[in-house]
Amino acid sequence: MGIQIVKVITHTGAGEEYVRNAIHYAANEDSVAFKGYGVAERDPGTAAMQICKTAKYFRNEGKNQLVQYMISFTRDVAPNAETAMNITDQAMEPLKGEHMMFIGGHRKQTKQSDYHTHTFAVTTNYETGKMLHATNAINYPIAQRVADITGSKTELIIERKKQIETESDHQNADWIENNNCFRKLFYPKRTE
Repeated sequence: MGIQIVKVITHTGAGEEYVRNAIHYAANEDSVAFKGYGVAERDPGTAAMQICKTAKYFRNEGKNQLVQYMISFTRDVAPNAETAMNITDQAMEPLKGEHMMFIGGHRKQTKQSDYHTHTFAVTTNYETGKMLHATNAINYPIAQRVADITGSKTELIIERKKQIETESDHQNADWIENNNCFRKLFYPKRTE
């Protein structure tokens, strides 16, 4: 059994154009399934508009409006789009009810995988306006959920698309200098 991948991608300073492109990407020609929470899932343009209007209402425009969770599954774990979407839906449970999301399932054959998903989680809490930050307090439980649901080792990869230079980045030995990328393995919890 291979390793499942959860990749977290954030774009600092991403605006409305990025939101539109991201949502359209999730529903592009590679898409075999999509689902929305709090957004119009059948119309990516309307979903992007809803996301931007929510950010503007809470004065969060101009901030990182989305966190992308790309989850790639091995063939034995997700042999079809429905399974990939169901696992993703369960893994993203901690964000439901507070953050709008748009999930797109893609079929793209690679060496070990046929299906992966892109979840764009809106960083503005639609009830309070509080911002979601893709910290370990959020990312670790999602990666652990994928490991538990699939019963297999899961690698969490965190990418930052714009270089962020902070002292804590340089002090953390897990950050890879060349691509500003963090990696951590998660194992399924044993159930007795």
